[in-house]
Amino acid sequence: MTHHQTQVLAYFAQKQIHLSQRYIASLLTTFTIAPPPPILPAATLSTFYTAFLNSTLQQSASPQSFLPRSLANQHNTTVSGSTLVQVIHVQDIGTSRLAQLEAVEKALNEAGPQGRRVIDLPVEEEGDDANAQNNPQNEVNEEISVGKSICKLLLEDGKGERVYGMEVKPIEGIKVGMSLGCKVFTSHLMVAERHKG
Repeated sequence: MTHHQTQVLAYFAQKQIHLSQRYIASLLTTFTIAPPPPILPAATLSTFYTAFLNSTLQQSASPQSFLPRSLANQHNTTVSGSTLVQVIHVQDIGTSRLAQLEAVEKALNEAGPQGRRVIDLPVEEEGDDANAQNNPQNEVNEEISVGKSICKLLLEDGKGERVYGMEVKPIEGIKVGMSLGCKVFTSHLMVAERHKG
């Protein structure tokens, strides 16, 4: 590992983000200053951080940040450690779908024609795997402002494992109409058993 790779890994580790060495090497190939400085400038590290936010976790995350393998078998417990996931879907479960659609339409009308984008509506649970795409960055919505109550999220880690997450209390920025592909750092996950009825 080169000195610059070590520096970039340390920069992200300070933010508790663990990236793969292959992804770090690909970031460094975009760095073109001759001769290369001994220490990367802060602006370059900031550019790398922006590139990470725009990447998919399948491209960038290291196995250290994946969800635990045994997560599906754990119920009513807290899983220690930290993980990095990205938001694939958001559903406001405290508001009817009709009310959500009306709120989205109202926000779009207020934004005017220049703010119009295709809005990804929540999918039914049974069709999530078929309907949700593997690359959320292809369907990023322009962020719109709509009210909310409590949201249920479909989250995906760097190996493609998908789980549902739910707000225990409202989190600023988590809402229907947010940018999909948003990265979420989690620690001490509370795992609840899913009841099928």
